[in-house]
Amino acid sequence: MEKIARLVYKQNVKLNFMKLSFLLNIFVLFFCLTTATAQKAVKELTLADQRQIIEVLLKERLEKSPEKTIYLSTANLPEEIQKDFPLLKDKRIEFIAAENSVKAEALCAYEFGKFERSGKFVSVSFGDCNEGLAYDFKRFGDRWKSVGLSINK
Repeated sequence: MEKIARLVYKQNVKLNFMKLSFLLNIFVLFFCLTTATAQKAVKELTLADQRQIIEVLLKERLEKSPEKTIYLSTANLPEEIQKDFPLLKDKRIEFIAAENSVKAEALCAYEFGKFERSGKFVSVSFGDCNEGLAYDFKRFGDRWKSVGLSINK
């Protein structure tokens, strides 16, 4: 009888271990899936984020500029952003279609590069025919702020 009791006890221990292992594997799998989904969501930059970054960049770069009309290439600017483009005080923004690169060069139009996400930072280049700046942005709460730049020629 004692042998049977030990055998039943060992089987119960194995069964409990298997249940615990199964639950632990389910938890790890769930954690990995939610982490991967969260990382994917962090990497995606919404149009609202892009618009806010553009607004910060324009204010920093062009608000005190003596130019009254800012010529801006539509390259890398989604139509949704063009339709609801951030305004600059006492400045007029005139878009130049990306296909008209000759006109853009003649007017020395400003142009945005592609938005690139790297961890918590977003980088975007912005400049005219003379020079460009690569700006880095980081989200603080619900606002994007410029945290650095480098000159590109």
